[in-house]
Amino acid sequence: MINALSLRARLTIWYTVVLVVALVLFGVNVLLVEQRLGLRRMDEQLDQLHATLMKVLRGELEEGGTLEDAAKEALDTVGAPGIAAAVFDDHQRPLAPPVGDVSVTDLSLHTGPDAAATTVQATAGPWRVHARGERVSAKTGDAAILVAVARPMTDISREESGLREAMLLGFPVALLLAGAGGLWLATVGLSPIRRMAEQATRIQPNGLEDLGETERRDELGQLARAFNGLVARLRAALQAEQQFMADASHELRTPISVVRTAADVALARDHRDEADYRETLSIVRDQSRQLSRLVEDMLTLARADAGGFHLRPVSLYLDDVVADCRRAVAVLAADRGISIRTAPTDVEIPYEGDEQLLRQLVLNLMQNAVQHTPPGGTMSVETAVEADRIDIRVANSGCAIPPADRDRIFDRFVQLDPAREGSGTGLGLPIAKWIAEAHGGRLILESSGPNGSVFLVSLPRSRSNARESGVEPVQ
Repeated sequence: MINALSLRARLTIWYTVVLVVALVLFGVNVLLVEQRLGLRRMDEQLDQLHATLMKVLRGELEEGGTLEDAAKEALDTVGAPGIAAAVFDDHQRPLAPPVGDVSVTDLSLHTGPDAAATTVQATAGPWRVHARGERVSAKTGDAAILVAVARPMTDISREESGLREAMLLGFPVALLLAGAGGLWLATVGLSPIRRMAEQATRIQPNGLEDLGETERRDELGQLARAFNGLVARLRAALQAEQQFMADASHELRTPISVVRTAADVALARDHRDEADYRETLSIVRDQSRQLSRLVEDMLTLARADAGGFHLRPVSLYLDDVVADCRRAVAVLAADRGISIRTAPTDVEIPYEGDEQLLRQLVLNLMQNAVQHTPPGGTMSVETAVEADRIDIRVANSGCAIPPADRDRIFDRFVQLDPAREGSGTGLGLPIAKWIAEAHGGRLILESSGPNGSVFLVSLPRSRSNARESGVEPVQ
């Protein structure tokens, strides 16, 4: 039920509930403190009354009076309306008639050698009684007596009653004012959020507006900046998706168009010889392979973007992976007259990672190097083990990559050499970069100049530095 209310109403209700609990606890504490202070004040008055009574009693005894006469004289001296007093011998028998509206029985029931201040529910109502044992010197020798003095607690009861009445009248007013104040504070405090929500509903996914810059340094300012950052990331992701779809459509259209054109040409005449059909089927086969590679690469990146591509780490030897990839690329390099050089190493390089992805990483780099190496050029592969990482360098001879394009080469569908369009998908380097980052490493263009380019893959030796599960999307 409460969840159906607005946030402002819920804040007001919770604020009021907390205030009610606080007021109740405060009221109970005030009543207890008032009662304790009233009792302390009355005990001080009874102590003074007891001291006066004993002073008079000892004075009478010093003048030679009997204990009974001294007790009667002392009681007559302190006797007054609202005061009760009695003097008992050591057998709790009254030495003189008590004074006040409290009976001897009421006083004697709450006296004794260890008696102190106590509250007595007498016939006339609650009284505060002080009883204390004393020793006095009389004509017959030292005697033990018990002196009891008492006062009614009507004043304390009247004060407590007045305080409770004031609370009963004041608390509802305080709650009403506090509830109204809480509602106003909630309205004022939530108004910026309401305005942000209204403004957020008008933000277009493809627009440029957001919540605007804010100079607030409180939680609302943090919320606004976080929302603006989220909008920027969503727009960037949407733009990347739109660009990806546009690039994918463009890349897919070319082989599909070639296949369709080849088929139309082959079927344009009723009779064609076997060589023509073979040539057409060869074109269809090559374009189908191109389509297959493109779709497979796009699927890999799409799964990476969605966070659905999880690593399957196994124990392997990274030097064996590099050697296998070198042998696989050697055929392609030989067709182009390119020589492959590898730095000799007899050191085994154990590693824990996804073997299939690591092979794809090294193959993509080597194939990219072969495709961009002129005939008769060289490509080299070097693996080095450092203290906390493993470096794989793939270098090729050829032209330098222009500085303006050195960041673009890791973007999707980017092929800098127009003469080589159609020989690749333009997704090899983005996929390789994603695989390196998925293993906690990185792929960078280390250098590029007249003698060629060098790509560096740096992987952490310890798997604790790599991601345990899932991968991040490729940008």
